[in-house]
Amino acid sequence: MCRELRKLPELRAPETLLHRVMLTVHAKERQPWWQRPWLTWPRPVQLVSSALFASTVAALVYFGAQAWQLAGIGNPLDKIWLWIVSLAPLWNWLVALVNAVLLVIQKGGQLYLFLGLGVAATMYLFCVATGTVCYRLAFARR
Repeated sequence: MCRELRKLPELRAPETLLHRVMLTVHAKERQPWWQRPWLTWPRPVQLVSSALFASTVAALVYFGAQAWQLAGIGNPLDKIWLWIVSLAPLWNWLVALVNAVLLVIQKGGQLYLFLGLGVAATMYLFCVATGTVCYRLAFARR
């Protein structure tokens, strides 16, 4: 199949293609800022729209929870809060880990930090190499 496609002659683009592409590009440049992608908006407008979006989502969550509670279903925010509180041991573990790393850096100096980073980087590269070998073996042409 690939050999047959390679035998075909190259196609030439229509002569008006470049002109049409340039017209489309210039038309997009002349669009007002609110019709362009959000990342190209002016920075202050991005900040205002982000704040407006966040407040809208917060209001929807709050009033939606109030509506659920008035309907007698229960407050879903309570269930979310219980889930967040259940993550407290994970947070405590993370704080202890950070404190341990800081203590090792403080007491052991930078040598242990660089040694640990070197071991982690070596393990990462080993995993990438192993994955590459497995991929090559799995999809090798026969």
